[in-house]
Amino acid sequence: MKAQSMLLSALAAAPAALAHTVWTDFYVDGMPQGDGVAMRMNLDAAKASSPIASLDSDDMACNVGGTKGVSRVQPVKDGALLTFEIRAWPNDATKERLDDGHRGPCAVYLKKVDRATTDKAAGDGWFKIFDHGYNSETKRWCTDEIIDNDGLLSVHLPKGLEPGDYLARPELLALHNALNDDPQMYTGCAQIFLEGNGNLVPESTVSIPGYMKYGTPSTNFDIYNTPNSEYVLPGPPVAKLKPRGSQSASASTTQPDGQKPAGCIMENANWCGKEVPDYTDEKGCWASAEQCWTQMETCYTTSPPTGSAGCELWGEKCEGISDACKAKKFNGPPNKGKVLTPAKKQINPGSLMPTVGGGVATNAEASKTQMPAKTTADVSETQMPAKSTLTAELEESAKPTSVAPKPTVSDAYEAPISTITVAPSSANAPAPTEASCPKGWKCFVETHVEVVTETVYVTATMADGYRKRATVHQRRHLPRA
Repeated sequence: MKAQSMLLSALAAAPAALAHTVWTDFYVDGMPQGDGVAMRMNLDAAKASSPIASLDSDDMACNVGGTKGVSRVQPVKDGALLTFEIRAWPNDATKERLDDGHRGPCAVYLKKVDRATTDKAAGDGWFKIFDHGYNSETKRWCTDEIIDNDGLLSVHLPKGLEPGDYLARPELLALHNALNDDPQMYTGCAQIFLEGNGNLVPESTVSIPGYMKYGTPSTNFDIYNTPNSEYVLPGPPVAKLKPRGSQSASASTTQPDGQKPAGCIMENANWCGKEVPDYTDEKGCWASAEQCWTQMETCYTTSPPTGSAGCELWGEKCEGISDACKAKKFNGPPNKGKVLTPAKKQINPGSLMPTVGGGVATNAEASKTQMPAKTTADVSETQMPAKSTLTAELEESAKPTSVAPKPTVSDAYEAPISTITVAPSSANAPAPTEASCPKGWKCFVETHVEVVTETVYVTATMADGYRKRATVHQRRHLPRA
């Protein structure tokens, strides 16, 4: 575990990246779908928040491993508000979302597919529904807005789209090291089923990978010494839609698959726990306990980088059944059928960003604040974005709230001497990007190491005739064979 800081002795801040990020989850009209639910992301926890290694890779579509779908597909209404969330630590939304040195544009793409659970994502069929680059009026990048909105990016689905399965793909392009041929792309995909009876389709589509290349003005732009208002957004413009003459084969009004399984009483990302069988004797009690523990092991082994909080709650249920078996209470299971998934409460996603490129707004209507119907009184303290209460003020003043220094002479990024620090990470923390020092600058890297001791307890054979079999995550209680 590391906390790394860079001290810069220069008149401009060095383009050093200290923290990466990952698209972890999404909200529909302000309602959370759950961490990792219906989301394609890099499943390697140690590398989940790393940028895509190559702009020419199939990973550009939905991240590393993103050519393989997940089991869930979330239904959304025509014209719904989708809100995507980034985190530097995938399993901890309380920590930094993205180092504010990562400056650059963002966009959202859609792809109509026959089956969201099986489509390989890479290839043609993608069309853009939103983009935002550098706003010359506020002198802020899309990344600045996302950071100040607690890692949230919101966009309305175009109304009247054909119904059916789609992949919804947010992207963020960080340009802090673009001059070193290192534009850093962060992306992922949500699997959604669009409900409705529309017939609109894009006039044209692009291929991902293929729409973004190295060595172009969009990917090797110098944000430090070039007026940022000159930046040209990558990829196509926001798609124009047209009515389809006849409905496509994939324009289904009934969701084909990906629904939450029936009888699901506990969720963890795309895993669902189901109630164990009833029992009235000792043998049945331990059989149900065994089934419960087996489900828990599956939960842990399939957990994405967003964590295993649901598995821990499920483990408490299994522990309760095992304890009942030990106490010879053979009438169960306890709390039969009780839904254990914590209640999901609506959030305030903040204001929507206008479509902006090169400092010129092309969608003024999108800049209006659009909130979900529920009030903040219905929002839990832990789920409410900390900065969302400031959105009205931010929209009026357009003044940055980040503590990072902002340019005062021109819209090229310049800052006085500063220290950028990243807090110590959790167990699955992303590795920091190696800091780079521009020619002629003096850079100092200071690394702090925090030692954490983890103790694992294993209980040996018990005297009462039962044995505890330790697993990686919980203890299991089984009768002696």
